[in-house]
Amino acid sequence: MESQSSVIIRQYDKQSLKVVDVISGISPNAMRRVFGGWIFFAAVVGVIISVAPDLSTQFIGLTLFVLVAFTLIMFGQSRISEGWPAIICDDDLIGVVRDPVKREYICVKSSLVKAANPTLIKPNKKAIEIVLDTEQLSEDEQKVLDQAVWPREGKLIGLAHFKKREDACESLMWCVEHRGSH
Repeated sequence: MESQSSVIIRQYDKQSLKVVDVISGISPNAMRRVFGGWIFFAAVVGVIISVAPDLSTQFIGLTLFVLVAFTLIMFGQSRISEGWPAIICDDDLIGVVRDPVKREYICVKSSLVKAANPTLIKPNKKAIEIVLDTEQLSEDEQKVLDQAVWPREGKLIGLAHFKKREDACESLMWCVEHRGSH
């Protein structure tokens, strides 16, 4: 482990994210469907503008260039193979994304987790509130928690994407009880 602290900021690489349990987030399968939908959309638009009468060659070329460039940028994000995990379980750590582009997570030891509750982040984002045992938190660990996207005293908040919050809470507590015991 990188630190003796029970609360750490940990950066993952593509390979290490493939072996963690994703509790909540956008799965690689969903990302593939979105990308496939975009490819279909771009192809249809490309065909329509290519055969449309009275469009200048410059307009057709510019539109096709933008479609191809945007497709390459989307593909360049390389998230098709890993998705956008929001809450993960990594052995005895529960992680909530802090910076998705850097694959950076605020991770807490599962022994700190007391409960996981469905919640909302104003105005209407569905989320999971991970309640921590504040008696075990040091001042320095709370300072790390304060660096979260939605900082709360003694809690971590993560978005619940494409999964019922109740099911995500159940999965998280299963990880705490079964994976954190080693």
